[in-house]
Amino acid sequence: MINVFEFVYYCLYRVFTLVKRVGEKDENLASSIYSVLLSTNTIVLFFPLKFIIPKGALTPFPYNILTKVSFFIVFFVWYFICKYYFLKKENYIRIISHYEERFLGKKKQMALIGIAYFLLTPLIFIVLATWLSRM
Repeated sequence: MINVFEFVYYCLYRVFTLVKRVGEKDENLASSIYSVLLSTNTIVLFFPLKFIIPKGALTPFPYNILTKVSFFIVFFVWYFICKYYFLKKENYIRIISHYEERFLGKKKQMALIGIAYFLLTPLIFIVLATWLSRM
């Protein structure tokens, strides 16, 4: 499981290396965007609760705030996990060098995987949310 976690990080890193920029490190951008995408994936996992929790149960005062706060907590947990694992422990150096060596000459294919993950995650979220809102 950790290999998938690291592979997706590398693919997102490859996306950010396609554009040359000054001042911002690609490792930081990949870690930040990865935490956003992981939190979106986690929130999608909570969608089946719509069928368990009665309609309108989370709209009164204390529950609507708790729902919003729980979504922010999910994001911050993923944000700090990504920052700690990739940047603080400096695992990005090992991950990038490992995959650079392994996929030598296939940098654009890895970037395409990163772009697909970057685009499909919000698209799936929007489609599922729209479909469930009509039920």
